[in-house]
Amino acid sequence: MATPLPLVGDPEDTRTQEIIDALDPEFLQLLSWDWDLRVIFYPKSHPVLGMPDCQVTGCEKGTYFGDPMCLGCRVRWKKTGLPFNEFVATARRTWRSIGQEPCRVAGCQRPWKGKGPLLCDAHHFQRTKTLKLSLEEYLQHPDVKPLPGFGRCEVVSCYRTRHSPKIVHCHAHQNRLTGMIRRGEFDGDEAAWRLTASAVAADREVSLRGLPRRVVAEILYVLQVRTTKGIRTRDFWLRPLADRLRVLQTPSLQETMAMDETGLGAQVSSIVTAGLTILGRLGATPETECRKDLWDLTVFGHSGSLNFTAIQQRPLREAMKIWTYDDLPRRRSKSVRQHLQQHIAAMALLSESLRLQRDDGGHIPALLSRTDMVNFCNRLAFLAEDGQISQHTRLNVIRKIRLVMGRMRSLGLASSGQVLEGMPPQFTLFPEDVPDEPEDTEAGRDLPDEVMRQLCDNLDLLEESSSTEVRVATELMIDTGRRPDEICTLPWDCLQREPDGSPVLVYDNHKSYRLGRRLPIAKETAAVITGQQERVRQRFPDTPVSELKLLPTTRANPEGKKSIALFSDTHRDWVDSLPEFLIPVVVHDKGEPTTKMLPSDKSKIFTYAYRHTYAQRHADAGVPPDVLKELMDHRQLKTTQGYYRVSQERRREAVNRVTALQFDRHGNRVWRKAQSLLESEHVRRAIGEVATAYGVCKEPSNVAAGGQSCPLRFRCLGCEHFNTDVSYLPDLEAYLADLLRSRERLMSAFEADDWARSEAMPSEEEIRRVRRLINRVKADLDDLTPEDRAQIEQAISVVRRSRTVMLGMPRVGQPLPDVRPRRSA
Repeated sequence: MATPLPLVGDPEDTRTQEIIDALDPEFLQLLSWDWDLRVIFYPKSHPVLGMPDCQVTGCEKGTYFGDPMCLGCRVRWKKTGLPFNEFVATARRTWRSIGQEPCRVAGCQRPWKGKGPLLCDAHHFQRTKTLKLSLEEYLQHPDVKPLPGFGRCEVVSCYRTRHSPKIVHCHAHQNRLTGMIRRGEFDGDEAAWRLTASAVAADREVSLRGLPRRVVAEILYVLQVRTTKGIRTRDFWLRPLADRLRVLQTPSLQETMAMDETGLGAQVSSIVTAGLTILGRLGATPETECRKDLWDLTVFGHSGSLNFTAIQQRPLREAMKIWTYDDLPRRRSKSVRQHLQQHIAAMALLSESLRLQRDDGGHIPALLSRTDMVNFCNRLAFLAEDGQISQHTRLNVIRKIRLVMGRMRSLGLASSGQVLEGMPPQFTLFPEDVPDEPEDTEAGRDLPDEVMRQLCDNLDLLEESSSTEVRVATELMIDTGRRPDEICTLPWDCLQREPDGSPVLVYDNHKSYRLGRRLPIAKETAAVITGQQERVRQRFPDTPVSELKLLPTTRANPEGKKSIALFSDTHRDWVDSLPEFLIPVVVHDKGEPTTKMLPSDKSKIFTYAYRHTYAQRHADAGVPPDVLKELMDHRQLKTTQGYYRVSQERRREAVNRVTALQFDRHGNRVWRKAQSLLESEHVRRAIGEVATAYGVCKEPSNVAAGGQSCPLRFRCLGCEHFNTDVSYLPDLEAYLADLLRSRERLMSAFEADDWARSEAMPSEEEIRRVRRLINRVKADLDDLTPEDRAQIEQAISVVRRSRTVMLGMPRVGQPLPDVRPRRSA
């Protein structure tokens, strides 16, 4: 059992005691830790630290958890070419000492050395020279007595015992010292050598002897946290770290910041870097963290870090910390760090402007003025024109500075005794200082069908170059249009079924903090999820499904509870490795329009572009914007409309086509006899009419009220102000079906008085009017040529894409067009 470390009455070493108190006794017991011995012993069976025995017969080396052979046996096995089972059963390792073994005589405290005797030197001499017995007979002989040991090796890192009373080192260290002397590498200071010499490397062991107790505690705590997070820490990573710390003799791990310059490997250096982060979080609180210039957001319940050092004026930097500390509790999404760092970066631009344009560098808040803000705005305009920042960045920076400065004033930071004391109210931005919104929007970032087809055809290459999880994540982004982080963090049981058996994807909208969202998906997409579920369950059979991730990472994840990280770099490497994406482009060759296959820009193919493509596919398929808003999981329809494009030219052309097939409430064709009427139709659609469930209303008072002042609500077919066109044909058919279903239900399913039934019953005249109107529209469509009909159908799709009214409330669960990109066989 591990013995506790005696507490030392050192009032200046409270941090060491704090680290020791944070050590878990069960974890120390797992390592067979003894504060007197100070040697880490790796367990044989543990999902993270475990090093079980090599399965090769006769091999005593430990191997990585889940690997049947040690590295040495694996190298020899590949050289032999034998089947695994045959090699494991017949192979024998060349003898090699693994640690130090005690003499076989019961109770003897001296070690044995060499390959054969299994006895200490004294007992070996007695057996072979005096008694001349076999080993079995010798161990039973009454004259054989146990002997006391000679003490431990005097190399501080070593816990082995000596072989001789005349030599103060163990056999291994004595051989090492002799070799150094023979090669001329020993400087003669044996006391210093004993203090800094490394321990003898032994399998599953790491010696921390000879290190300050704070460094020992820090290494143990870092190992404990890494193990808790499922991060493996190999024994041959810790040994060189301990050896180097023993040479440096630093009082703490935090004072070895230059560890990456000592010739250690990248893996060991990363352990030091991660260890410093882990130790920095121990005992940290939001109250202590907010005083620093570099914040660890883990202390605040988020991830990442915030860096305020770019703000050069101390008052502005402290004020920005106060604003950030005030804003943090209102942030709940996974992009907290990105959101806040953007505001800090905006303030850093203001700080740089003050430094360059003021003689005092902007360090005195009371001397700031409106002129400084004007100079700042002019500098942003210069940077945007010079191409150093984009117009979007210029707009966003000014918006953020205006918001932050206003909030700082409302927090009272400019009042007496505060960090911005004396800052004049003129040092601000007004609404007219904010530039106009750039014309370019997110719309138009969708990928052409030819590009999507080639991407889908090369998903196997993505799986070969990365992993199955990355391939599945990419497929799900293509098919569902979810954000990358929403796909990467899907739980194992994300696939559910509606009452009618249709598959539904259940996910969390981290950006808007909307949990448990449901999205209807295609059966093929559900099959992709099912196949991944089977693979994950086979890989982690013992983990409860409620804790599993659908896309578990392969790193530091022994139980499958961690999901993969965003893989934009891997995705970019895959896209860059593919051949050129050729798409048809209409160009004018000698005045004639010609279609040519030209390469597409690969930089436009990124993971978030799949979300834009998903929106555009549904918009092209005629899904109403109200439904598309629900599919995209947006709160506002304006946000959804930014994800797909309907150009003004296409919209005008579509209006021209559908206007030619416009009908009044009686089904009579409304003819347009002049082009001027067609031109006015575009304006009338914008301001002279209001959309109804299955047509448009031109009654002036109802138009002015946005459709909220009609006394004949849902009785449009009886109003002379109502018109419809061919683009509303699906809505008319749906309305007729609703009327017929309502009539049948009222006639058969409800027990009600006659007057109530007659009031609720759809009128036969309305049903006849709707049916006649539908037949009239269809008859005119049938009279068109196939070419004209195809053009009309395309125009209908464009017109319906920007329509915001539909019959009834939008339901995501209703049947949707299958727009999933096809995969090659």
